[in-house]
Amino acid sequence: MTSRGLIELAIGKQTAYVVQAAAAFLLVGCLRRRATIVPGTRRWGSYVAVYALVFSGLVSTFFTINRWSLASATTPLLYVATMIALGLLLCWGSDADRRSDAIQIILPSVVAVISLQVAAAIAQQYMGWGLLSGTDYGTFGDQARPSGLTGSYLHYPLVLAVMGIVVFGAWRRRGSAILLCATGLAVFGILASYSRSGMMILAFTIVIAVSTGRTMATKVASVLALVVAWTFISLAFSENPVLVRALSALDLSSAGNSGRVRQWTDAMGSWFDSPLLFGSYTGLVTNISRNFGGSFSLGVVESSLLQQLLNLGIVGTVATYWLLGAVVRAVPVRDIWVRAGVSACILQTLIYQSIEVLPYVALLAIVPLVFTHASSPTPAHTLKSLGPRSTWPVGA
Repeated sequence: MTSRGLIELAIGKQTAYVVQAAAAFLLVGCLRRRATIVPGTRRWGSYVAVYALVFSGLVSTFFTINRWSLASATTPLLYVATMIALGLLLCWGSDADRRSDAIQIILPSVVAVISLQVAAAIAQQYMGWGLLSGTDYGTFGDQARPSGLTGSYLHYPLVLAVMGIVVFGAWRRRGSAILLCATGLAVFGILASYSRSGMMILAFTIVIAVSTGRTMATKVASVLALVVAWTFISLAFSENPVLVRALSALDLSSAGNSGRVRQWTDAMGSWFDSPLLFGSYTGLVTNISRNFGGSFSLGVVESSLLQQLLNLGIVGTVATYWLLGAVVRAVPVRDIWVRAGVSACILQTLIYQSIEVLPYVALLAIVPLVFTHASSPTPAHTLKSLGPRSTWPVGA
C-alpha cells in the first residue's frame, strides 16, 4: 500500500495506483473483520457524509461539464470516484468504536515498512540509488529529496508521519524499545527529507498533545519546556539546513511559499465565481486527472481545503472533513498522542495538497482500527498487559 514505487518496477504507474487502492481496501476490510463493535457507538453521520460526497460529486460534474463544455465526463468522474473511494476508507475505519487485537498484528509490519522506507530513502539521498521513481533532484541541487518506496518524494514524509504516529502511540501503550526506535527512525526520515509538510505534522502533533494534557499544570509546564527547547535549538543550530527548511514554512517569501500564496488567492477568486455549494472545476484542479492521462487540467492550488471547494463545493468539502474528523473521534481518548497526531495530519491538509494522496488517507483510516478499545475476546496475557481494569477507557 505504501510501496507504489516498487510496484512500478513490474507494472505501469496507473496500474500501480489501482493495485495500491486494492491493497488499502483489503487491509481495512481485514482489520474490520478482526474487530467487534462497541454497542451504541455507531457513527451514522459518516455514512451520511459519504452519500453527501456522492451527491456533491455528481452535481459538481454536471456544473463542470457545462462550464467548460467538456466532451466527456471522464475527467470529473475520475476525481469523484477517487474521493468517494477515499471517503469509504475513512468511513469504514471510523464508523464505530471497536474492540480488537489488531494492534498486536499490525505493529511488526509497520516497524518493518518504516525501516524499509528509510533504508531506501538513505540509499537514494546519500548513495545515488536511482532505481525507483519519484525522487526530487531539482529543489536542492545535488541534495536529493527521497521518495523511499512510495513513488513520490511528496508522499514519502506523509507516509512516515502517520506510521510514526502509530508506533509512538503503541509505545505509549506498551513501552517497547523497538517501537521507540521505530519512532525515532520515522522522525529522522521526515527531517532528512526536508519536507515542510512532514515537519509541520510533527510540530502540530506536539502542540496539540501538550495543549490537551490532562491537567493545567502539565500544560503550562509542557509549554514552557517547549519554548525553552525551541529557543535553545534556534540559537544553537541556526545554520542547520533542516532547521532552516522548517522555519522557511513560516516565511511567505521563501521558495515555494510565494507561489503557494498566489495560488491560494487565485483559487479563492475562482471559488467565489462558482456555484459555491457545488464545484465547477471537478477533476480540473488536481493531480489525479493528470496521473491518469487527462489532457485538460488547470493545475493545482496547494491546499486540500481549496481543492475540495473548487472540485466539490461546500457540500463535498464539509463531507470530506467530517470523515477526517471522525477518525479523530474514533481513537480512544486515552491515546492522546495518537489523537493529536491524526489532528495534526488533518490540519496539514489545509496548507498542503495531501487529501488526494492514497497511502496517506488510507493509513489515517486504519488508525482507529489499530488503536481500538480492549480486544474482544480478551485473553489472559492481554489483560495483564492492559493493567488494572480501573485504568481502561470508558466503554472498554
